[in-house]
Amino acid sequence: MPPREESAQPEWVPRGNTRVDWGRASVRVNPDHKRAASRYGIISALSAAGIDAAHIHLYYDDDEHGAYWVVDPLRGRSALLTDDTESYAGWLEGPWPFVAKFRDPDGVVRTEVDLSLDTLVAQVIAWCTEG
Repeated sequence: MPPREESAQPEWVPRGNTRVDWGRASVRVNPDHKRAASRYGIISALSAAGIDAAHIHLYYDDDEHGAYWVVDPLRGRSALLTDDTESYAGWLEGPWPFVAKFRDPDGVVRTEVDLSLDTLVAQVIAWCTEG
């Protein structure tokens, strides 16, 4: 698989989403981006686990308000975590699931759907810090 350009939007993030400079997200510029940057404490959890902030990217759907956290430590493994999971959930009354996707060095993608965000964050951390 050819190396991906780091600034390119990953193919598993739907087109039209905005890349958020989460380290500098300002409520004056876009309050939704500022909220997405701190949503669920995901970026804090990833950083606390030792994942370099330079390898954590946030994309935001300005229309549907879904967020996509992409972790790509440039070691062959990458992961995506999202709360934009309507296609996985359909119509629900109750807890909404989260989705994580994991890409291995061969480009094979595995998808996990879970009601527990903590479980998926732990899997993303393990996936991106192993090896």
